[in-house]
Amino acid sequence: MIAIITNKDDSHADHVIEYLNRQEQAVFRINTEDIGTRYRTTINLSEDGGWVGHLTDETGRQLDLYKLRVVWFRKPSFEFELGRAFEPEVGRFVRAELKSLIETIYALPHIIWINNPFASNCAKSKFQQLILAQKLGLQVPKTLITNDAKEAGKFFQECKEKVLIKAIYNANITLNGMNRGIPSAIVDSERFCKFADSISICPVHLQEYIEKDFELRVTVIKNKVMAVRIDSQLHEQTKVDWRMFTELNPHSIYQLPEQIQDICRDFLRRQNLLFGAMDFIVTPQGKYVFLENNPFGQYLWLEVETGLPLTMEMANLLIELSGSEE
Repeated sequence: MIAIITNKDDSHADHVIEYLNRQEQAVFRINTEDIGTRYRTTINLSEDGGWVGHLTDETGRQLDLYKLRVVWFRKPSFEFELGRAFEPEVGRFVRAELKSLIETIYALPHIIWINNPFASNCAKSKFQQLILAQKLGLQVPKTLITNDAKEAGKFFQECKEKVLIKAIYNANITLNGMNRGIPSAIVDSERFCKFADSISICPVHLQEYIEKDFELRVTVIKNKVMAVRIDSQLHEQTKVDWRMFTELNPHSIYQLPEQIQDICRDFLRRQNLLFGAMDFIVTPQGKYVFLENNPFGQYLWLEVETGLPLTMEMANLLIELSGSEE
């Protein structure tokens, strides 16, 4: 059995499950927001040290947690559906306990994860990624994370007043009930002066701005390294941050130099990951500049745009790790 831990709206999981079904592979999907209303979980430790566990969905289908060997930790949501109203403090307690139940499953022995939830939680930190990438020989942007306005001002001058501001991790915000992305933006001296005083309240992630020829999204699935070129410099709206206007950017399959491929594989191994969605800049001088790696990154749109068989590669890795191909 292959398990997938995700949310109800995850199209990536939909496509992988369709592929696994065609291969006649048993797969059990867990939508975490429904963990308290549509699933029943029992984990039992006996006096002699043996344990059993199972998770049953609303149709009566059961996942044997003791026998489970591989899980795709895809995109869980902790916006739990509680099924009934609670007092605010009680609701917070119930949600915390539901999250702890899920984390108990994360820590069960013998499971191979893509990617391990605890390793991913550390690996998602962008600053440590930059340290590792630099150690492996990749060029990275000069970077500062701070809540000290004076230090930010010094950095601004060091970078000759061409600085990119971006979120430390979560580049999304909900305003008036709508989820919106927060794009990275170049900060000029006038804008810097306007927000400088607020840095002490909300820390910032600043990087020197690096001129681009084009950008790369590199998807790594175990040892498979698949790169897509994103021509982000063709339109003004996408030159700094292409993510808000993805449809404007021509996408094409890109042959990444073998040396860079090897570094990408080594990077994931050192982070204890089996999957990564890595972003690079390629400068007008042809240099590869590492920006970040997302252990939970999206890739389905790359498959639609270029035909890269990313769904198949992910599904086949799950089959391989489950041992069910034998």
